[in-house]
Amino acid sequence: MSGGANEKTPERWANSLGMQFLAVRPGTFEMGSPRTEPRRFADETPRRTTLTQLFYLSRFPTTQAEWRAVVGANPSKNRGVNRAPVERVSWIDCVDFIEKLNSDEYLLELTTFLGPDWRYGLPTEAQWEFACRAGTTTPFSFGACATGIEGAFGRLSGGASDGEEGGSGSGDGRRRVANVGGETTCEVGLFAPNPWGFCDMHGNVCEWTADRYGEYDPARNVDPTGSASGAERVARGGSWRSPAENCRSASRFNFLATYRGDNCGLRVGIFRLF
Repeated sequence: MSGGANEKTPERWANSLGMQFLAVRPGTFEMGSPRTEPRRFADETPRRTTLTQLFYLSRFPTTQAEWRAVVGANPSKNRGVNRAPVERVSWIDCVDFIEKLNSDEYLLELTTFLGPDWRYGLPTEAQWEFACRAGTTTPFSFGACATGIEGAFGRLSGGASDGEEGGSGSGDGRRRVANVGGETTCEVGLFAPNPWGFCDMHGNVCEWTADRYGEYDPARNVDPTGSASGAERVARGGSWRSPAENCRSASRFNFLATYRGDNCGLRVGIFRLF
């Protein structure tokens, strides 16, 4: 066994909800952004980070159809587009959603696939960024800058709109970047995937992670988790409301765990229990 699974572990899997998962194998990468990266923020302190365990991550953000199938309701503002990401879900809502995935038939099919010690969950910040970067070191997985055709981002033309993401990435008055998705979220998978096959890592919806928000601890660089205390949780990737610069691989957003905005959704992972 290596990294929680042997070398024969499948590279991909789809559950009965149609959620597609890709394997992410252990590795080391530079988390955060170099001090020379344009438009970076102070909380993106670079640190060499190692992930020692294989995990799976959904190829797409969780869609409205997937959420409704599990929860029985659709809280989204951009309602009625089954392949659009679910939004207006808090971190607490997402934890409840995952608890439902870890029960009954959803858990049975998962453990039949991987074994009894695997569960659905939210990725840590480090796991999310590792999958987003997909071996790249540029500000975006697609290169050094955005042209406006790589993702659903760029709504702002100056200042923050009502409900714009807070924390490190709000209200900077940057110029508008073309948003192919329009004035709200768009269907997942409309833009090219990153080198590892993940779609919509830059824009569309900010994606909740498992971690509390706080400064990176340089002493914790192997399978790091977030701050031990604090009311805010970290979301990653930026959203349709964000200027492109706020959708960089290293960009961090901090919200209260109860925050429900039309710019926040989730991406589900599969992890081994220890």
